[in-house]
Amino acid sequence: MAGDGDIQCGICRRNLLTGERPHAFLDQKSGQRVTVCSLCLDRAERNGWLLLDEAPAPVAAIADDTDRTVRLLKAQVSTLQTQLESTVETLEDTRDHTSVRQTELDTLAARLTDAETEGAAVRAALAETERRLEQAQHALEESRAAQATVMRARRREADAVYLAGIAAEVFNRAPQAATIGLLVGLHGTPAVRIDVEGIELPRRIRIRFGWPQGGRDYRVDVDLVSRRFDLVDLVPGGDGRLIELTEPFYANAEWVDGRIVTATAEPTMM
Repeated sequence: MAGDGDIQCGICRRNLLTGERPHAFLDQKSGQRVTVCSLCLDRAERNGWLLLDEAPAPVAAIADDTDRTVRLLKAQVSTLQTQLESTVETLEDTRDHTSVRQTELDTLAARLTDAETEGAAVRAALAETERRLEQAQHALEESRAAQATVMRARRREADAVYLAGIAAEVFNRAPQAATIGLLVGLHGTPAVRIDVEGIELPRRIRIRFGWPQGGRDYRVDVDLVSRRFDLVDLVPGGDGRLIELTEPFYANAEWVDGRIVTATAEPTMM
């Protein structure tokens, strides 16, 4: 009978003597750890078992402390099962000291139950860890996609030609385009200039219309990330009147068929 402090050989089932060195092997088929005495080393090698000191480190799906704890608990469960089977066989061979052996059997069974319960809890914790890792990976991918979208928008906001096209489209869809249409009927086709002002956000694009009699100025505020496009009339009153041009400017856009066209045009001094 093996006591709590005894070490038993996994091949010959002999309890090792005090001072006798046990040898740990790994059964590669079952993945179990087996303790072998010095007399059974040859049999262990013939079985194809690996001496743990020479065995390569196992590769786990998730190499962390939780996974190693699961493997250790499996080995402990296997050892306890072996001890339990040995105790049952010994109990069947003899009926002496029945009460003592029954107590040992109950103790081993309770230890086995506790080990299996603990192993189940560790496996559940490992599954929860894997679930959280998957959620974190999904959140990271979404964050990277959002960041890429923002970076792409910011790069476009640094492109003056692109911003000019956006500002022209915003103006063409706004009611202010009708105001310019009325002024065209009164004063003819204006010179048009579009300029990006400053570097702050939202980006500010100024649209100027000029006639010999005067001009009108508008500003388009653009933030591509928040999809903000605001048109501001810079002439007080918004009644379509012209203001005096304080300085000349060269056109870099055209007014064609009631809308701004940003295609290259011959510079027109106003």
